[in-house]
Amino acid sequence: MPTNRIQRIIVSSCVIAFVICQTPSFAQDSVEEKILEKQAEGSEQSELMELLFWLRENPVNLNTAELQTLAAIPGLTVKQAIEILKYRQKQGLFSAVAELLNVPEMDQETFENVRELVSVAASIATTKVSHLHFRSRVSGRLERPKGFENGAYENSAQKVYNRLRFELSGNIKGGLLLEKDSGESRFDDLRLFYLSAAPGKNIQVWFGHFQLEIGQGLVLWGPYGLAKSSAAVFPTRKRARGVRGYSSVDENSAFLGGAASLKSGRFEIIFFASQNKLDATPVSDNAVSTFSTTGFHRNQTEKNKKDFVIESAVGGRIKYNSSSGLSIGATFYQSSFDKTVQNPDFARKRFSFRGKDNTVAGFDWKWQLTNIEIFGEAAQSKNGGRAVLAGSIFDFTPIKLAILYRNYQKDFQNFHAFGFGESNGKTQNEKGYYLGLNYQLASNTKFSAYFDIFSNPWRTFFQPLPVAGREFSGQIEQRFGPRIHLTFRFREKEKQETEDVFDAFGRTKKELVQKKRSQLRLQLDYKISKQLRLRSRVEFIKVNRNRFNSGKSKPSENGFLIYQDVRLKPTEKFQIQARLTFFESDSFDSRLFQYENDLPGVLTNRALFGRGNRWYLLVKYQPLKKFAAYFKYSETYRDDVDVIGTGADQIDGNLDRRVSVQLELKL
Repeated sequence: MPTNRIQRIIVSSCVIAFVICQTPSFAQDSVEEKILEKQAEGSEQSELMELLFWLRENPVNLNTAELQTLAAIPGLTVKQAIEILKYRQKQGLFSAVAELLNVPEMDQETFENVRELVSVAASIATTKVSHLHFRSRVSGRLERPKGFENGAYENSAQKVYNRLRFELSGNIKGGLLLEKDSGESRFDDLRLFYLSAAPGKNIQVWFGHFQLEIGQGLVLWGPYGLAKSSAAVFPTRKRARGVRGYSSVDENSAFLGGAASLKSGRFEIIFFASQNKLDATPVSDNAVSTFSTTGFHRNQTEKNKKDFVIESAVGGRIKYNSSSGLSIGATFYQSSFDKTVQNPDFARKRFSFRGKDNTVAGFDWKWQLTNIEIFGEAAQSKNGGRAVLAGSIFDFTPIKLAILYRNYQKDFQNFHAFGFGESNGKTQNEKGYYLGLNYQLASNTKFSAYFDIFSNPWRTFFQPLPVAGREFSGQIEQRFGPRIHLTFRFREKEKQETEDVFDAFGRTKKELVQKKRSQLRLQLDYKISKQLRLRSRVEFIKVNRNRFNSGKSKPSENGFLIYQDVRLKPTEKFQIQARLTFFESDSFDSRLFQYENDLPGVLTNRALFGRGNRWYLLVKYQPLKKFAAYFKYSETYRDDVDVIGTGADQIDGNLDRRVSVQLELKL
């Protein structure tokens, strides 16, 4: 082992040993980290993150919110939402958010998670205020990627993001988003806008870019959704919010046109019509091979794909809410393209969409009882392909249990679906059974686990054979008084894959392999004082492959990660977070992920592999209540390579440095 690596490991171990020996107190995880840690494998803008920050800016009023609104708050169960309504009916209006602790079924941990997402106001009128929120962000790499030197990318290396949201007296809301990726020439390469109005108490209309969150996502959903995570029960049921203004940087998932929602008694009705341009790979003037989802327009080849196809869509939904807590909805939409989608790769994309039009229809159900939720959705596309999801959540203190079945047929075709599953969001060619458990073993001990069995009944793009797998995750959280929080997590995933092997004559052939990834994590959270919070983590991963035909096993691959995180808040106006990570893995296959706190609106779950270290510094300065500035600087050092990245994104050397600056103005 090289001397410099030994020195790094010794230094990091000493740092962790030192902070453990201090007098610690428990540092509560942010709700963002608990829910989002496993939602993305890379840096991206996420509607999930946006939801949490939107709730911080527009907290739910405990004195006026209905059951559906309360149940949509991340971290709050339906049972707890029902108890809040019962408490409000019996005790009267809430006088303070802290009064939530008096509600039956409300525990301290849940209260800490939701306290910043809710508010207290005497009436609806007091919450109808006007406000404006402007966000501007610039980010980039200090090392210049190869693509800017050889002409693969044509323009500036910075990524620029500007977003404006406003609300006028609670009745009119709107937004505008302008964004350019690194290498694009126009600062408004992506332009999105929306405007919504509520002309009546039970009527709301939208114009511009919008998305629809319906049922469990089998007919209509946005570009993001919750995946399997340590929050074993929470992700299984989607919290649909109907029509929403679109402000994500996913460039090919929005509708563009108009929508309206109407509530009449126990019925809810939605209509929408859209005509939007999408990126696609042209085959001729009247045909495309595939849709392009990267959103990059950095050179002429990528620019030729921009807005090449027009999708026209029209649809609607009707939902009935009974007095017993049962809701039943039916949804339908039809879309057509102005060019023919050919998908010439018949071997790998045999059941992919081909043609110029598609129709998807489905019905969904949800029955909310005090301790039980029953939910699901069934859908069918024009070609007869079907998708079904059905689940239940049982909430009997101290146990919460989720059971979920999904069956997305190989020929189910829907560009606007986002179903829960192993291939999260794809909603095609997958069958699975999921079991999730949360168990409060004691007041200071919590156990959570999930077990998922899944299969792809037909070949996938990368796997030429049907494959199957299973995944188990178990986590124990232990509080030692109010001052220390220890988390132990074990996760194991087995999945069949194919790989190229050589036979006795030196010929290449495909062989089925059983791949197993095992992960162990130990994490300690503690607080030196009100101003200083610390976290230490150690994580291991091991990857094994067993060949079915030959019975031989390849040598296992291993990965290791250790980090120390520091969060410092010397004043109310100034906050600092820093993290130093050391990592080592035998290959990309044994990579490890770490969720990072980032600029507001950015979801970062960084993949680390090879051998090296990474550190970052995140600073927030808020000199005024309505103005805040954020700065993030990060360095990733690899001592096992001479270059980082591949192709046009490759940079010379083994150091990758990135800088991001963001300004926020709220009026």
